[in-house]
Amino acid sequence: MTSFIRKTFRLGIPMLLASGTILAACSSNSSGSSGNSGNSGTSSGNSQKPAKSYSGPNDIISEASPTLKNTMWILAGTARAKTLVQMNLASGSLSSPVPASSDAVSIAETTQNILAVGTSTGTAGAVSLYQITSGKPVLITTAAVSAPVVEVVPSADGSLFFVLTARPGVAAVQELSTASGKLVGGSIGVSSDVISIVPTSDGNDLFTLEPNGLVSELPVSGAGAVAKFNVGADAKLLALSQDSQTLYALKCPPGSCNVSIVNVVGQQVEKVIPAPLDTVQIQISPDDSLVWDAVGNGLYGNVQAFSL
Repeated sequence: MTSFIRKTFRLGIPMLLASGTILAACSSNSSGSSGNSGNSGTSSGNSQKPAKSYSGPNDIISEASPTLKNTMWILAGTARAKTLVQMNLASGSLSSPVPASSDAVSIAETTQNILAVGTSTGTAGAVSLYQITSGKPVLITTAAVSAPVVEVVPSADGSLFFVLTARPGVAAVQELSTASGKLVGGSIGVSSDVISIVPTSDGNDLFTLEPNGLVSELPVSGAGAVAKFNVGADAKLLALSQDSQTLYALKCPPGSCNVSIVNVVGQQVEKVIPAPLDTVQIQISPDDSLVWDAVGNGLYGNVQAFSL
């Protein structure tokens, strides 16, 4: 198998570039009764204005990838009640909220409009698959997984969801078929500290992320890591460009958030752009031109797009 990282060019751990924070201002042209505006901090350092900013529900937990139809699903809520809403990324308008499991922790959508909702009870996990029909999720099936769900991400071709699960001291990735709604293959062992994953466009490898910023490239076949490099401490989540050549790492040190833009081949942080305080997830637009930041806490929620 060929790694997406060129083996002969190893730079070691790159220096983390300077970071900054920005205003989490919400656009006034968004709509929907669940939208709320608010600021999450002040602008400093490498401030960058968002290309788009829309109000969203409070307590955003997760966002799915933007679709070619320019929509995005959002999971929001508290431990007592959670909902799914679909945002129109052209206008910021929100669909009517759809009830979700109070145990939901992560969502993802394939290019075939299959929505996955991963749940964690603290001791067990499952993934529910929904077909999006006329803008509404219709339940297809629910599959139990080996442990509480941490994150669900789709394969590029939409045939699978990769499900990161974890319990104390143990983490693994399982593959869920969108066609059968069942787990396929065996578990892929990962470090117990892994908090985020993203598959390469060919589906052969996974990038995994640990809080200390360590990124590992692992073959889905289960062999050992083919590459390791660091993107900076206080890491939270990964995203990947369509060609798998650029990795995006959300990091939130105390009092700020930022996104490291990493050249996968060179294993080098090429740029760091600020992200709003309280950013909980990032997604890359289908044309790789924007990074969409989901921002929120108990007082407000919004979705912002920044040019790449």
